[in-house]
Amino acid sequence: MMKNQDNNQNPPFLTFGDYEKVKFTFSGLDKYIVMELNTKIALEDLKFTFANILKTDFFAKKLEYHVTKGFNDKPLSAQKSLAHQQIASTFRGPGQQLNIQVKFIEEGA
Repeated sequence: MMKNQDNNQNPPFLTFGDYEKVKFTFSGLDKYIVMELNTKIALEDLKFTFANILKTDFFAKKLEYHVTKGFNDKPLSAQKSLAHQQIASTFRGPGQQLNIQVKFIEEGA
């Protein structure tokens, strides 16, 4: 008798619904924001939302996004939405929120 083996492992990349619970941690500010994020919005469009919530001026600063879990880290494209990024399924366990580290890069004036 032959066993039917299903490769029912986790998909290699995460798939998102319309909204996803995400924790944004801001390097250098010691602050974080947990929000239900519309996964179809480009990450760079969140800059003004973050500025209003954190009461911080991001003038001449570029925000760099990295999805993190433990010691694993993957840079994300700020021009793309979460739904259009290829994020490995290992960055989120069952029922866990996605953790994104936000770093500030000074831009020349």
